Amino acid sequence: MDRKYLFMGTSLEELQESIKYEKKDQFKRLYEICRSYKDVKLAYEHPAKSITFMAMAAANLSLGYILTKQEHYLTEAKRWIFTAVKYPHWGHAFLVDVDLSASWLLFGLSICYDWLKDDLTDKERTLLRNKLVLQADRMFAFKVETEGEGWSTAFWQNHNWINIAGLATAGYALRDEVPKAQEWVDDAKSNFARVFEYMADDGSDYEGVAYWRYGVIWLIIYADLSKQEEGIDYFKTSGFLKETFYYRLYQAVPNLGETVNYGDCHDKRSGHSVATYYKLAAEYDNGYAQYMGNRVLKDFLFREAYESQIKPGILPEAWLELLWFDPNVAPKTFETLPLVKHFEDLGLITLRTSWDEDDCVLLSFKCGAPGGKKQWKKSWELQRDEDILTRGLSHQHADNNHFLIHGYDTYLAIDEGYNRTVKACEHSVITVDGLGYKNEGANNIWHLAKEEQTASITTFVTADGITYFCGDAHNMYKEEAELTQYDRHVIHTGKEHFYMIDELDSNNRHTYTFHLHTETPGTRLEDDIYYGIYEYKNGPGKMKVYTSITNDNVIETETKQTYVKAIMSAQEPDKFRDINMETLCLENATKERQMEFINVYCVGDVFKDYKATAEHICQGTTQGYKVESEGCKEIMLYARDGVIEYENIQAQAKILLIAGDKILIVDGTSCSINGEELYFSNKKDTVIIQEGSKNDVI
Repeated sequence: MDRKYLFMGTSLEELQESIKYEKKDQFKRLYEICRSYKDVKLAYEHPAKSITFMAMAAANLSLGYILTKQEHYLTEAKRWIFTAVKYPHWGHAFLVDVDLSASWLLFGLSICYDWLKDDLTDKERTLLRNKLVLQADRMFAFKVETEGEGWSTAFWQNHNWINIAGLATAGYALRDEVPKAQEWVDDAKSNFARVFEYMADDGSDYEGVAYWRYGVIWLIIYADLSKQEEGIDYFKTSGFLKETFYYRLYQAVPNLGETVNYGDCHDKRSGHSVATYYKLAAEYDNGYAQYMGNRVLKDFLFREAYESQIKPGILPEAWLELLWFDPNVAPKTFETLPLVKHFEDLGLITLRTSWDEDDCVLLSFKCGAPGGKKQWKKSWELQRDEDILTRGLSHQHADNNHFLIHGYDTYLAIDEGYNRTVKACEHSVITVDGLGYKNEGANNIWHLAKEEQTASITTFVTADGITYFCGDAHNMYKEEAELTQYDRHVIHTGKEHFYMIDELDSNNRHTYTFHLHTETPGTRLEDDIYYGIYEYKNGPGKMKVYTSITNDNVIETETKQTYVKAIMSAQEPDKFRDINMETLCLENATKERQMEFINVYCVGDVFKDYKATAEHICQGTTQGYKVESEGCKEIMLYARDGVIEYENIQAQAKILLIAGDKILIVDGTSCSINGEELYFSNKKDTVIIQEGSKNDVI
């Protein structure tokens, strides 16, 4: 009977043959990373940092040996393996033996045991097996003791996936020799059955791109093991696994190397996993994922390895890249994919002008239930039905109605990134008399939240090149704000500008402060008490912000810096991530119950004129902008009372956009231009219609 290996089954000979030909490049990645380990000095005592890197090094060296039978790989693998085995405990300073360092080592060294046990001496085999049993016992005992809180039941969180995948791998490696190992396997099977059932079907991950890169690979690791060892194929049944590549793709900025960094993102380069791309490509014949994996290897691999602050990082995944790469999947570039993507579960929307990497303009917008709709609903059910707490939401921020703009290869409106004391004011949103979210200023602001404390995308439509959506975030704010409405409307016509309207309403009078965070300071180009124009230049790109305020109020302006500093790991308290953002604050000079901010964001090449220019217009209670872009004219009109009147345009609607032959009507029942009725409904609708060119009225 052929020898069976974890992750390879009985295909070792086939794999050995493939590295000569179709997997030659992946083998090169493997032997190059293995070469780098020889000069690494290993500490005789546990270092004061994460030791996850030791697990992956041992796995790479072990695969190098079983593929080539070159003794130097085995010798080096043993050096790494038995250095870790001699540490009495795995992990430093925080949750020693029962969290990430311990589970990474449990995983990696279990793989090594399974692959190398025929080539170890009896003494070595016993020593390694006993250490794996000891560490698995410690991990499993903690998991059982903390059932109902912490990572043991945090089904949506990376610690759950990594720690229990480590236990499962040890179980599969040892169950033929250690009877109790089957208990680890069975417990993991039960845990991941829930995880895959509960994950968002649209593939989105509330922890953000950096933790997607760090955590989702463990879902794939377990799914691969489960498929081989249990005959349970989560790749066929999990909507999350099928769609999650697209979540990652649409949260890449146009240059593909950097990310849209909502949530706890250590940096903008911790986003890629070639192994993950290759496995998703192989399982779903996904040419887009195959292309991304190839692209990262060619263009981004070493820069991500150098700049990424997530360890052990991208380079040590070489062994998984080799195992998971399927040369039969044809790469596909992205031009055929939609330019607009809505992840409904998370309340995440991405708009881009093209798939061009140099001059594409992107807007990403977020507004949704904490952790996403599915997690929020299910976590409350589990709390009521089973008395377990599963909402591990510490990596999510106070970022509803928040947005990021990237254009011409530079960031123009930004997110603060990693943060352990999250606040609304550190995002490009509105605060009310300086007030933000309930419980904000802490690491996990959601643990005291009530079930009804959610935000949402209330409307999303896209057709004929126009996209409109609205986020509602009023229920996230402190009770003292007495907010009854905070709607942010966004309109995009496919060009290099965006319309944004904020509507606020409260039971009391307030100062409403609009925040815009950027990397570079802006310049005020227009000086008017009712509206302003601000320009931001950042390397190759620039952005003009045309802003106005309604209710006959006066804009007060403040520019300042917003500093955020956060320690990223309890294991290494001296390492931190910080950022100093340039912040524009606009607010009403006189306190009001209702307030509206109406903005247009125009993006351009810093060395050229803007393709779009905007002009603020006002007639009675109707305000808006005329925009001319590349010879095309647009007019966007807004009236809080739902009665739009401007020159020869009348509409019973809140928002009206005319862009060439297309018309957007928001909350409308009728519209006429020059007395010609264009649209009528017996109920308020948000629609996009085509009525022939209306440029003559603009």
